[in-house]
Amino acid sequence: MEQNVAAPSRTQLLKATVIALAAAALIFFAAVLPAEEGIDPLHTGALLGLTSLAKTGASATSSAPVTPNVTATAPGITFVPGVNGDAPIIKGVFVAQPTGYKVDSRTLTLEPGEGMEIKYHMQSGAGMVYSWTATGKVQYEFHGEPDAKPAGAPEDYFESYEKDDKVGIAESHGTFAAPSTGIEGWFWDNESSDIVKVKLVTAGFYDYILQNRDDVKTKLQPTDPK
Repeated sequence: MEQNVAAPSRTQLLKATVIALAAAALIFFAAVLPAEEGIDPLHTGALLGLTSLAKTGASATSSAPVTPNVTATAPGITFVPGVNGDAPIIKGVFVAQPTGYKVDSRTLTLEPGEGMEIKYHMQSGAGMVYSWTATGKVQYEFHGEPDAKPAGAPEDYFESYEKDDKVGIAESHGTFAAPSTGIEGWFWDNESSDIVKVKLVTAGFYDYILQNRDDVKTKLQPTDPK
């Protein structure tokens, strides 16, 4: 014999829904929130040992090593991972300067067989970007003369950074950081039979410019191309 089962009333459905929501809320505040976020409003997390799970997860996240987006061969650069959500720190890429940078632009004319120097007096660690282009190939040397020379060094002591005294080139571009306080720059030599013009543009932290032509040294001020 079939028995008719009465459908639950709206009141019964509402009551069941409220009970289910209350149970879900109780589980959330009593177990999920302490375990996931370490928040324990009902103190059940501490009682059941759930808050330690949240601490372990946070510790693992904050102490996990982060691969820096830094070229491995970049000299003098170190990477310090962030902790507790702090940003990582990249050391060795910033050097504060006491004054604003300067801009210099000039054109040098070299007669056949003539050479000359342009150098910038820079403090140790100061930076400079540069470009020079020539109307013909010139032999050159990029070098510096530190103010404080090593013990026993001769008066004309200098340090060479880049050199081409054989074939010569017609342009060079780059960045430079002064290894010591002193004058830093170029010697150009025109060994061709034609006049060569060298266009030099620099921007950086330097105190003054020193020109040496025919062993006559002249102190110059930057010529801003603007």
